Amino acid sequence: MDFTDPRLGDLDRILRDSERTMRELEQAMQEMSRLTGTGENRAGTVTARVDSESRPIEVRISARAMRLDPDELGQHVVEAVRAAQEDHERQARELMAFAPAPDSSALGTFRRDVEEMQDAFRREMGERMDGARRRRQDDF
Repeated sequence: MDFTDPRLGDLDRILRDSERTMRELEQAMQEMSRLTGTGENRAGTVTARVDSESRPIEVRISARAMRLDPDELGQHVVEAVRAAQEDHERQARELMAFAPAPDSSALGTFRRDVEEMQDAFRREMGERMDGARRRRQDDF
């Protein structure tokens, strides 16, 4: 096998790129775990905050909203929580926007190159084994 094959340099580059992407993804996941979203209803009478899993962790209701009937107040709370969840989702999308879409053609080319190198290695090892067997037979 020819270890000066230029495709081995591609392998090194792909591995470095993969390691860098994994570090970036790990950092993004850490940031994602600290992400919160905030929102309020249209009337501005209820504000809400959600945690990194988009679960409500805080709801603030204004004095004006406390005078509403229970059903209407419930609608205001739901509206504020949904706005907070949408804010969280927007931030998460922005945070993950760095992730490049996988290049399936480059991956396919890489896979073919690796398979070709494996085949070349098997052929060379087979030839060496055949040569060793012939030499052994010649010695007897």
